[in-house]
Amino acid sequence: MGMSIPAVAAKVAGENANYAEQWANVAEDYQALNERVSAVAAKLNTTKSDLDDVRSKLEHYGLTPTVGLLLRHKKEQLDAWQGNGSVTLFVTEELGRARQKQLEVEMVRYNGADASGQTTEILAEAGLDAASVQSMVLASQVRALLDQRREWLAALQQGYHDYQRKLAELDSTTTELAKLTREYRTLIDRHVTWIRSGDPIRIDDLRNLGAGLGALFDFRRSSDLGYSIKRKWQANAIAGIGLLVSIVLFLLMRWRTKSWLVDIGSRKRMREATADTRKLAAGVLTTFVALAFPGVLYVLARWLGTGVVSESTLHASSGLYAASLVALMVEVPRQLLRKHGYMEKHVAVELPHRERATAFLTLVGFGLVWAAYVITLMNLVEHGMWRDSVSRFGLMAAMLMVALTAHLTFRPTGGFLEPWIAKFGGSVIHRVRFIIYLAGIGFPLAMLVLAALGYGYTSTELIRRAIITLVSVMVAATLWSGVKIVSANIWQMLTGTMPSPQYDEYGRINTGSSSGSQVSGVLGEHFLELKHHLAFLCQCGLVVGAIVAFGSLWIDVFPNVRMGNPVVWTVQDTVTQSSVDASGQTITSSVMESTPVTALHLLLAAATLFVAFQLAKLLPALFDALVLQRVSFDEGMEHFFLVLGRVLLFGVGCLVACKWVGVRWQTIQWLAVGLTIGLGFGLQDMVRNLFGGLVVLFEKPARLGDLITVGRVTGRVAAQKFRTTVLSDDEGREVIIPNKNFVSEDVVNWMGAGRLNVIPIEVAVSRDERPADLCRTLQELVIAQPDVLLAPAPQATLVCVGQASQRIEVRAWIEEGQDPARFRDGLLKIVSKFLREHELLAAVQPTQPLMREATEDEMLSGNFRSRSSRTRKRSA
Repeated sequence: MGMSIPAVAAKVAGENANYAEQWANVAEDYQALNERVSAVAAKLNTTKSDLDDVRSKLEHYGLTPTVGLLLRHKKEQLDAWQGNGSVTLFVTEELGRARQKQLEVEMVRYNGADASGQTTEILAEAGLDAASVQSMVLASQVRALLDQRREWLAALQQGYHDYQRKLAELDSTTTELAKLTREYRTLIDRHVTWIRSGDPIRIDDLRNLGAGLGALFDFRRSSDLGYSIKRKWQANAIAGIGLLVSIVLFLLMRWRTKSWLVDIGSRKRMREATADTRKLAAGVLTTFVALAFPGVLYVLARWLGTGVVSESTLHASSGLYAASLVALMVEVPRQLLRKHGYMEKHVAVELPHRERATAFLTLVGFGLVWAAYVITLMNLVEHGMWRDSVSRFGLMAAMLMVALTAHLTFRPTGGFLEPWIAKFGGSVIHRVRFIIYLAGIGFPLAMLVLAALGYGYTSTELIRRAIITLVSVMVAATLWSGVKIVSANIWQMLTGTMPSPQYDEYGRINTGSSSGSQVSGVLGEHFLELKHHLAFLCQCGLVVGAIVAFGSLWIDVFPNVRMGNPVVWTVQDTVTQSSVDASGQTITSSVMESTPVTALHLLLAAATLFVAFQLAKLLPALFDALVLQRVSFDEGMEHFFLVLGRVLLFGVGCLVACKWVGVRWQTIQWLAVGLTIGLGFGLQDMVRNLFGGLVVLFEKPARLGDLITVGRVTGRVAAQKFRTTVLSDDEGREVIIPNKNFVSEDVVNWMGAGRLNVIPIEVAVSRDERPADLCRTLQELVIAQPDVLLAPAPQATLVCVGQASQRIEVRAWIEEGQDPARFRDGLLKIVSKFLREHELLAAVQPTQPLMREATEDEMLSGNFRSRSSRTRKRSA
């Protein structure tokens, strides 16, 4: 049936009235939102002003009692601001609602865009003919109403657009306020530590204890927490699901790693592994198991304290953070002491009553975790006449329990850890173990006294940092053996000294770590020295890192310690800044910026130079151990890479050190130019010799043993160095020729004058004589033989040292016309006979090196033994 004529117009007019009412609601919401943005902006400006005022007071007056009271008041104000609702929830919900309403407005069918056509459609739906005379008046009314609707819908769209823009402004302003608030809170926490946070303990606090416990179990507080959690889940269900998944993953990780930890030594793979591998796996798995329960509490606290928050969720989040930290402090030693754990299976020390200690630690740990949550929660909740009752007495009771645990653990006689301290602590620590005992029971008792005097915040901050320090030390001690094992294996892999696995009928034999005696050649001679030097540098780095980490953790507790880092000088830098003016154009300006250089910067600069110098000093040995054992370079490339590497290492170290002390390139560029010009004129001969040395090493106009003429000097090449070349004439004299002469003068290489053959032999001798004496004796013996050249002189060097013998390499040079193999056999018989007559020859003799691989390219001066040793290693 068709709709009546008045009903058609009334329906269109009613819809227009709804749009008008909706626009009025949007305008009202926009006005309220604008007031809220103004309030947040005002709070932001107030916070900025307060922060600047507090900074100026601290710089001018220091931490006086008046400034301390101001900081305490500001801290309570910031805590109140943090708990006043959640802007994130409001912005999220309102943005979703505004976008949905705006989409509905855009999807209105009869929006007045085509009033005439839409009027015809509306009348047709009502069963009326728009062309009839009776409907002309109605059509005119509907058309006018549709024109009005078009205006209302346009106003609505603009209103929703403005509303969303204002929501974005609220979100950005709130984000900036939160960032500034965190900065403000950090400044306050740094200076408010030693300010009294409450009154000393009184008798009235005992009377208020009942009211405090009543507040702890208040049903209304629990219902508010439940309602807040429900709102968090509705606002961001994905984060809630992620929380549940994280908890399940932590529990699965704990179950799985715990089963692996218990089964170490039982599984087939672990049975075949060495003791070091099992110890490494046990340390890592123990750490993972200890992190599981604290990780669950941490992710739960993080979920409650981020996103949509309320006062109740913030309080619960702070309590769970404290509980997770205490749980970590309890879980690490508990997992170390548990049955089939790290201490029982992988540490060679017997601890009495270990199982009883584990059970005691489990019971006490559960109580301490629960106490940490309750104390932190009630410290935030308690207000009014029963302020600090539950939190203070709970903290004092927890500290008494910690002191009792420290007494049972560190007691000088009969303490639980006394055998461990006696074996691994060293004689000095074992003698002064009573100091560890006093520190163990003294710290919790001192925190108890501070809480009783009203320094509750001070005691909780010190306890928090002490727990982090203790946990870090325990985890580092657990993983330290694994770190050394991994480092040793990496070193063996890099240097190619990884021993081959050996097995017997019981499984793999633990042969221990490799040593320098297992390596031949130059690496075998310098292996231990290089390894210990690198270990020393790594230990220095670890010590410095630990000092920096613990210093950054504890320095804020003692603000006056910063006075021990005075400003030595100030560096003025020109900094370019860009800003956008009102017209949208970018304006670039240069401003002077002052950067203070403190005593710590000078210390860091000295440490940087020390590290750069040590690395540059170690570069030849590292290059030989890590590169030349795998890649064959000629002498020129070796010199080039070593010089380039040293220059780069020391240059980078100098640049970093200059940055620490504030020396900029702009201030020294003219000095550098002047030094460069002066050195260029003063040391030009040395520079020519160095470049000439590069030409000699790369182009090789003459090789070792060649008969050459350089200018007016004729002789055989006895040595080639980076700056000079040594020629030996017929009369036995040595003439040192600067390498620049090879570039500036004529060089004649008398190829027909004959070349040389190198004769290398190796003999194994007993360890009863000094290597230096044996090398000198063998060198004199070889020189006395006919046909052995005096230049180049024979060389005798120590190759490696074994458990029962030591190997010495002897190298001699002869003219090219003779048979090298026959001469080598004869020389070897002479040397062996001499050593046998003097009872120095070992029973087992080594295989003789190949002569072909030790000729020409291998016979560069100063590196005979080094090159031949690397050649033998590659051929092996």
